[in-house]
Amino acid sequence: MGEGMIRKSGFTWEMKGLVIPSVLQMLVANSFSLVNMLMVTNLGDGAVAVTAAVGRISFILSMILTAVYGMTAYITQYHGKQQHTLMRATFGFMLLTGICISLLSFVVVWIWKEPILSLFIKDDELLPLGIQYVTIMVFVFVISAIRDAYAQALGSLGKVKITLYVGLCAMAINITLDYGLIYGKLGLPNLGVAGAAWGTLIASGTSLLFLFVFIYCKSYYLNIRFQELFSLPLILRKQVVKTITPLVFHEGMWSIGNMLYAVAFGSLSIAALTTFQLANTLQGYFMMGIHGFAYAAKVMIGQKLGQDKQEQALDYARRFTRISVIAGIIVSVVMMMVSPFVSFIFPYLSEEVHTSLGNILLLQAVAMTAFFLNNVWIVGMFRAGGDNLFTMSMILITTWAIALPAVFVGAYVLRLSPEWVYALFLCEEISKAFIGYKRYRSQKWMRNLVKNVPETPSSALSL
Repeated sequence: MGEGMIRKSGFTWEMKGLVIPSVLQMLVANSFSLVNMLMVTNLGDGAVAVTAAVGRISFILSMILTAVYGMTAYITQYHGKQQHTLMRATFGFMLLTGICISLLSFVVVWIWKEPILSLFIKDDELLPLGIQYVTIMVFVFVISAIRDAYAQALGSLGKVKITLYVGLCAMAINITLDYGLIYGKLGLPNLGVAGAAWGTLIASGTSLLFLFVFIYCKSYYLNIRFQELFSLPLILRKQVVKTITPLVFHEGMWSIGNMLYAVAFGSLSIAALTTFQLANTLQGYFMMGIHGFAYAAKVMIGQKLGQDKQEQALDYARRFTRISVIAGIIVSVVMMMVSPFVSFIFPYLSEEVHTSLGNILLLQAVAMTAFFLNNVWIVGMFRAGGDNLFTMSMILITTWAIALPAVFVGAYVLRLSPEWVYALFLCEEISKAFIGYKRYRSQKWMRNLVKNVPETPSSALSL
C-alpha cells in the first residue's frame, strides 16, 4: 500500500511538472492565434477566409513535420537510457529532414500558389489578397520547421519551460506588429491582411533566435554541430524512417483531409469557411488541457517503455485515460454554457457566422470527450510506443472512408447548412474513439524502440 501511494505521488508530481508548462505553452499559442484572428476579423469575413485558406496550406506542412518529429519518441527513449550521443544524432537527422521538407514546400507553394488558393477562394476579388498573404507566409514555413524541431526535441526531454518563455516573447512581438501593420498604428504602414503575415514572419524569426541563444549559450544537449546532422548510422536511420513513415503518411493524409474539409465548407459560402476556421481556433482553446496531458503521457510512458518497465507504462496509460474522460466531460459542460456568448468576441462578422458558430460549438461540446481520448491515446500513448502503422490505418478508415465522403455529399450534393456538414465532420472523431479504445485495450502499442541498441553511433555500425 505504501509503495503504491509513493508511486502514485511520483506520477502526480511528474505529470504536473510536464502538464502545467505545456498547458501554459498551449495557452500562449492559442492566444496568439485568437488575437491574430480578432484583429483580422475587424477587416470582415473575406479577410478571415483568406487567412483560413493559407492556414490550411501551412497546416498540411505542420502536420507532416509533426510526423517527422515523431522521431522524438527515440530521443525520449534514448534520453531515458542516458544514451546522449545517439540522442543528439537522432535529433540531427530529425532537424535535417524537417529543413528539407520545408524547403520543398516553399518551392511548391511559391510556384503554384494561385491554383492552390483557388481551391478555397472562389471570389476573384479575394484571390489577389490571398496571393499577397501567402507570398510572405512561405518564408515562415522554413523558419518554423527549424524552430519547431528544437522545440519538439526540448519538449521530449521534459524541458518545456524554455519554449513557453520563447512563445510568450514571440506572442508579444506578433501582437504588437499585427496591431501596427494591420491598422497602420505605432508609426507603421497600414498593410491590412498582409500586415498579419509580416508580423508572423518577424515573430517566428525572433523566437528561433531566442531558442538558439538558450541552447548554444547554455551548451544544452541539443547544441549539435553541423556534422551531427549526418551522424546517425545508416542502420539506425533506416530503423527511424521505418518507424515514422506510417506517421508521415498518417499526418499527411489527415492534414490533406482537413484541407479538403475546408474546401467543402468554402464551397458552401465564404461565411461557412469563416465559421469553420473560427470554430477550429476556439476548439484549440478548449483542448489546451488535453494537449498538455497528451504531451505528459508521451514523455512519461515513452521513458518507461525505453526502460523496459511495461507494467508501469500500462499503469500510466490507464491513469491518463481516466483523466481524459473526466476532463472531457467537464470541458463539454463549460462549452455548452459559454457557446451562446462567443459571438460577442467577433462583433464585426456577419449574423450568419454568429449563428452557425454558436451551433457548431454545441456540436463540439457533445463530441469533446472523444476529442480528448483520441489525443491522449494517439499522440500520448501510441506514438510513445511507435505504433504508427496502426494510426495510419485508423486515419485511412476514419477520415478518408467515413468522414470525408459524408462531408462532401453533405456539402456538394445535399447542400446542407454548415452545422449539418460539421456534424458529419465529427463522424471522424467518434469513429476514431471506438477504434482507438480497442487498440488501447489490446496493449499492442507498448513497444521498446531502443532495446538492445548500443551507446554510440560507431558501435551501432556493428549491428
